[in-house]
Amino acid sequence: MIGSDLILLTGVSLILAIAIGANDETWAPATGAKLISINKAVIIGAVILTIGAVTIGFNVAKEVGTGISEGRSIDEEMGQILTILFSVALLLILGSWKGLPLSTTHTMIGSTVALSLILNETINEAKILKIVASWFISPILGYVGSYYIMKGIMRFKKSYIKGLDDVDRVETYFSKGLIIAVIITSFSRGANDVSNAVAPIIKSYLTLAQEEELDIIARIPLLLAGIFMGIGLISIGRRVLKTLGNDVVELSPTTAVSVQVSTALITFVAAALLIPISGTHVLVAAFVGTGKAYGSKVNMDSVKRIAVSAILTPFAAALTTYLMWFLIFKPIYI
Repeated sequence: MIGSDLILLTGVSLILAIAIGANDETWAPATGAKLISINKAVIIGAVILTIGAVTIGFNVAKEVGTGISEGRSIDEEMGQILTILFSVALLLILGSWKGLPLSTTHTMIGSTVALSLILNETINEAKILKIVASWFISPILGYVGSYYIMKGIMRFKKSYIKGLDDVDRVETYFSKGLIIAVIITSFSRGANDVSNAVAPIIKSYLTLAQEEELDIIARIPLLLAGIFMGIGLISIGRRVLKTLGNDVVELSPTTAVSVQVSTALITFVAAALLIPISGTHVLVAAFVGTGKAYGSKVNMDSVKRIAVSAILTPFAAALTTYLMWFLIFKPIYI
């Protein structure tokens, strides 16, 4: 796959990167706690996402883009790759339009598996089971981790705070800690989510170059994907930040730290272990865990709406892929 074909794929991948950026909610706790404006958050977030994408994101992209299907390579036919990219981009953009923070990873893998089944390719069941298990385990860890982190913070505040001056001092410390945690999470999300946009391109490069050449070349589309995800975050993503930052549970710097620290730890470890998890649903679970620990009112209607969308996302991606393949790309490329 060379020349115009690769240019076309890169262009479609960048459209997908915009869709991914539109669904990024990493900075929601910080904006919800009124520590940073949404305008500043989306600009800083775009830069950090790009850094995460071009560093450890390269290996995560290869993990998502290779090894799930066996037999005929997914990039042997141009139409197959375009089917996946267009299907995922369409679903994410529709989700953003509806205000739903859909998981890029759920969508990408649902689309890839669906197309592999359509083409009668062998599915690596062990890898699929590992990924699916992480989808269920990660929100549980997000809930439990945030719950106990919040309890620990409450005990600390009770023993440390003696007067109003101590309250202000502690809130200042937690505000600074929250920003650090958000940066770590954004970096991890860049590695895990942005790279999904270019996973099929990286696999295409594997057919054209030796491994040592790929390490250099592949970071170019990763860099572009990070930049275009920033465009999506700035243009559409602010809507998602407003929704999650205000609707699930009321936040303060203290409670936002609990949400962000637990999310940062889980997403960072997952990226380091090359496990493609959903940072979106880890974060939502952390909102709930923190709210329960602190005694805040949790908007369960919003939580249920997000949970249902999480369950349906892989199936919606599979259906979209099926329609895209048979109605559009198969007639053109086969």
